[in-house]
Amino acid sequence: MVFIAIPNHNDDEVEEWFTTQMHEMTRKGSASFMQQLPEVSKQIHERISDDEYNGRSNVYLKLTVPKRPVLRHQMFMWYAPVVVMNVVKASQRGQKKGKNTQPPGGYSVCFENKNKDESVRVLFDVVLMSDEGQDEELQNKIIKKEHLTPLEENFQEGIRAANTILNEMKYMERREARMRHTAESTNGKIRLFSYVSVIVLLGVTWLQRTYLRSYFKKKKLM
Repeated sequence: MVFIAIPNHNDDEVEEWFTTQMHEMTRKGSASFMQQLPEVSKQIHERISDDEYNGRSNVYLKLTVPKRPVLRHQMFMWYAPVVVMNVVKASQRGQKKGKNTQPPGGYSVCFENKNKDESVRVLFDVVLMSDEGQDEELQNKIIKKEHLTPLEENFQEGIRAANTILNEMKYMERREARMRHTAESTNGKIRLFSYVSVIVLLGVTWLQRTYLRSYFKKKKLM
């Protein structure tokens, strides 16, 4: 799990940048997988207050499992990712293993904002990984390439290609939702600007009419 807290007053471009970088950070196979975000670009840094960047947010993350100790209780730093790894293993610590041992479930993620007047947006992504079949080198040791028939090899390649396509489709779906939100926000601003422009135009027209009428009366032309 990866979480990033940003102040609510930031514009959509800042949120879009951090969302894109977080997706790259959680994409399997990327160079920065589950590590730190890249350095913030100059354009984005200009939109962020120096006092806020990597400062204390007074926003807390609490990750719990029913009938277990708290797995993580931590305060966010503005724009800094909080990475929570091996959640299942951490929740199973202290539990006796046996044939009937059930994997824990019902994880609860709570956010506590202790700022009185500051609203917060929390970006998060979840990476699901299984111990089975994730390490390609280990899989090659168990099932060697020469043991597979051509049909099985094509089937394995088809599965990998399908997983890649599904990941890309999920990413495009999230991106389309963000772009739709940005477009709706922009349309609202344009509509408001149009209303204000019409009001200003009517006000200026009324002032001109009043001024000209007063001027002609003083000159006794009316």
